[in-house]
Amino acid sequence: MRRREQARVLGILVVLVLLAAIGVGGWYFFIYMKSPQYALNQFLDAAKAGDTERVDRYADATGPILGFIGMASMAMGGGGMDPITLIFPGYKSAEFGQTQSYEVKSLSVEGETARAQVTLKVAAPSGEVTMNPTYVLRKVEGQWKVAVEPTLAGSFNEFVPNAVRQQMIRRIRQLAGNPMVQSMVAPQINSIRSEIEKYPQLRDFLKSAGLL
Repeated sequence: MRRREQARVLGILVVLVLLAAIGVGGWYFFIYMKSPQYALNQFLDAAKAGDTERVDRYADATGPILGFIGMASMAMGGGGMDPITLIFPGYKSAEFGQTQSYEVKSLSVEGETARAQVTLKVAAPSGEVTMNPTYVLRKVEGQWKVAVEPTLAGSFNEFVPNAVRQQMIRRIRQLAGNPMVQSMVAPQINSIRSEIEKYPQLRDFLKSAGLL
């Protein structure tokens, strides 16, 4: 009788463990994997590992400001720069340093937009640097992705060191003195001015460079 009771208790425990495992598995596959937290972690892990396919899967690198930055990069002799290299130091290029570690401090969701406070520890030429940007995520066709444009434009000063910004300002001013360059840049800037105004750091940088 006692042995039968023990077997019954053991059976109940096994069932409870199985139900808990199913619950955790269901939460992971049906809730967590569809969350902005999961998408951000996938993006950061992939960027650190240099996994371009997975980075592209979890990033949305579209937008008028990114189009302008790409054009400006080519005009400055930088070629077709991948804007994702600017929001994760060490991805494809170690020009601004190499990300050693990262930590997601907080994440808030409002509708189909999420904002995450992230700390990056970066090994830069001048020594270890701590960056504290805000990564913006948006739902694109039902999937959460890192929105590169608002992430870069919103935390421009975090991602681009001051010394680099000053170099860029000097270079842009030199180029802007060319009438042909001015005729190309002015219409582009005017067409996206309303978008630029949403991001004070980028706006102030462009003003310092004489483009606004």
